Amino acid sequence: MAADKETMENLSQMIRERDVYKQQVAKIQAGYEAKIKELSILKELGETLRLINDLDTRVFWENQLDVLKHSLPFENITLVLFDQGNQVLETVATVGTETTSESGQAIEADATKQAFIKKEPVVLTGHPVQGMPESGDAGGAILCLPILHNKNCIGVLRLRQGEVGGFDPNMIRFLNLVGDDIATGIILSRLYNQMIQEEKQRLNLSRFFSATVREKIIDTKENLRLGGERKYVTILFADLQGFTSLSEKIDHVTVVEILNSYFSRMTPIIFRHHGTLDKLMGDGMLAVFGAPLSREDDSCLAVQAAIDMLKALKQFNEENRDKGWPVFTLTVGINSGEVVAGYIGSEDHMNYTVIGDAVNVAQRIQSIASSNQILISGPVFRAINTEMAKITELIGLTKLPAQYLKGKEKKVEIYKVEVSNNE
Repeated sequence: MAADKETMENLSQMIRERDVYKQQVAKIQAGYEAKIKELSILKELGETLRLINDLDTRVFWENQLDVLKHSLPFENITLVLFDQGNQVLETVATVGTETTSESGQAIEADATKQAFIKKEPVVLTGHPVQGMPESGDAGGAILCLPILHNKNCIGVLRLRQGEVGGFDPNMIRFLNLVGDDIATGIILSRLYNQMIQEEKQRLNLSRFFSATVREKIIDTKENLRLGGERKYVTILFADLQGFTSLSEKIDHVTVVEILNSYFSRMTPIIFRHHGTLDKLMGDGMLAVFGAPLSREDDSCLAVQAAIDMLKALKQFNEENRDKGWPVFTLTVGINSGEVVAGYIGSEDHMNYTVIGDAVNVAQRIQSIASSNQILISGPVFRAINTEMAKITELIGLTKLPAQYLKGKEKKVEIYKVEVSNNE
């Protein structure tokens, strides 16, 4: 009998140990399954990052929240980001059932604010949810999880459960990892949007400025905005002599082809010498040296650009002789003076330009120039007179009789730029 009793006790002990073992195995298995599920969620979140360049920002965030919504028992998930410019928390995406009551919305907003300020998770239980009473313990649970980057809070991930189940430490730990993934998405999204904005700005600036000037403007983080500033600049007016009358004898398609080819030659010359293209006017062009960025040798650069334009026009005529195009000549006027330079127009459409009497004088000087002639004013002469060695192919400056120009009460000093091998 004693042996039988001992056998029964051993058997009972084995059954108890088996049950404990089975429980441990089940617990380990459940843990592994939970880890696999967590890794699967993180993997899916990571894969959505590849779409950051292809989707609208809101759609991208909704895709990320959908991954969580489909995999975890949440009634609602909302992403709130901090708008640095306006200094406000802004909801950028939400999935699931939204809170309809004002009191529920106020509770969620307050918890979100607390999590953002404290940079710590905020958990609320007994939160009223849609279709459930707003009193007592009936309701759900909220987790407001701060999203951190470089120890700064950049947003809050708000998750709401439909029943009072609470958020255990393991769940919060995992959701912190999710928050890290979302933080990565936020930073990548902002970098991408910043890159797009800079490219748009470069495209806009390329209409007016050389590559060097464009990059300096972007590096200084100056945004395109309406307004102007007073600057001392050198203005260059150039015009194809007699083109208007010639264009009447040529078909319109050829006229456009000629102008496009001509400006494609001349614009890079302006940019190469750090000039700004103010505008194209039919067959004429207005360039500015000294705005938006000033250089000590702006006047020399303007004169050098004009000389190079004459050389380029000569080559242009030779290359297009077989097309039957007319032989063109150029007239150039250059003046220096104070102007107001800046963006003129509206927020939707603006152009960089210069306004002032100095601009009018440059145009008047150009209008009295002869074929393939560069005329400059007194201020330009005095700026380059001691710097002539810097200007290639410049052999001298000849003073012409001072002249009355339209709109000027006094005579204006005029000098002719003498260029070597200019036929």
